[in-house]
Amino acid sequence: MFRVGRFLLLCLIGSPLLADEPETAARQQRLAAMRQRAEALHLKIGEKPDLRRVGKEPLFRYSDPTSTTTDGTLWMWTQGERPIAAACLFNDSREGFQWNYELVSLSDSALFVDGRPGWNWRPVANQRKWIVVTEPEPADTETKRLVQMKTQLSPFRAAGAYHVGERSQMRLLPRPVHRYRCPEENIEDGAMFLFAVGTNPEVLVQVEVISGADRSWRIGFARMTAGDVKVTRDEQTVWEVEGVRAWDQRHNYYSYYGVDRGDVAPDK
Repeated sequence: MFRVGRFLLLCLIGSPLLADEPETAARQQRLAAMRQRAEALHLKIGEKPDLRRVGKEPLFRYSDPTSTTTDGTLWMWTQGERPIAAACLFNDSREGFQWNYELVSLSDSALFVDGRPGWNWRPVANQRKWIVVTEPEPADTETKRLVQMKTQLSPFRAAGAYHVGERSQMRLLPRPVHRYRCPEENIEDGAMFLFAVGTNPEVLVQVEVISGADRSWRIGFARMTAGDVKVTRDEQTVWEVEGVRAWDQRHNYYSYYGVDRGDVAPDK
């Protein structure tokens, strides 16, 4: 009786795991496909070497049950350690099974981006806008500065309009997806946070400590959505962008959506 009962118990415990195996395998296959597409993107500033992609794995993985985004990943490219561009690659359930690429420049300089048959993203030089904050004085350790960064961002609110008459409030995810420093650019410390709908990244937020005689903070925003976005602090608008009406490969934000049969060439 003991052996029979133990066998039944193991079956009952094991059956949900067996049921999850196909979905686990499917998630791994989707991740491999997104990784392949991220590896195929090559980003450059002028004649300098290709920008470095951060890690072999995505910085963040997400889904959005309220929309057609079924599985997505966030990737980033840097010069040194400083973020220069980011991309979201995700599966879209519209019109069957589609792929969507979202790309945004985080640089003041023009970028050259290749890696997809049929399109080339060429964002032109565009001076980014930053909010400068002089207080409090940046702390002397990374751990303390991270606490200060979160405090700096706590008064900000972000909302996006995706359909006429509809506006979604975003939430600031509690942990940065990337931490960096770039002494040659006087960036003593920096972190990338996300404003998201659910877990879907819609606004990238950079908080940096700028070294020098006037050591201070600065905060910058970048869109990861085609909808209208507004960021406020104490009910005052501090940053906003209009929804995309027509795609322009010279713009600092660009998206490609459609069938993608994996005809990409990953890094060697």
